[in-house]
Amino acid sequence: MERFTKQIEVDKKKRTFVFTRMENTNGVKFFITSVDENKKPIAFSLRIGKEDTWKLQPGALRWLYDIEEELAEAITDTQLT
Repeated sequence: MERFTKQIEVDKKKRTFVFTRMENTNGVKFFITSVDENKKPIAFSLRIGKEDTWKLQPGALRWLYDIEEELAEAITDTQLT
């Protein structure tokens, strides 16, 4: 398990996201934690999708789709894949 953090702008405010790489028989995914605008903890994951791009897993909060590309870039930039 490897871990890294990345600050990403959400609604003009920087938020810290903690990425944890996990691998099992289903492949590699990143479990990600942060806090929402009310400081409530949130957790979600990204898995490699079609065309080798990282995609949010079903059930993610709607506002996360607005930053899905930035989350995917954070994973790609760290080269932990």
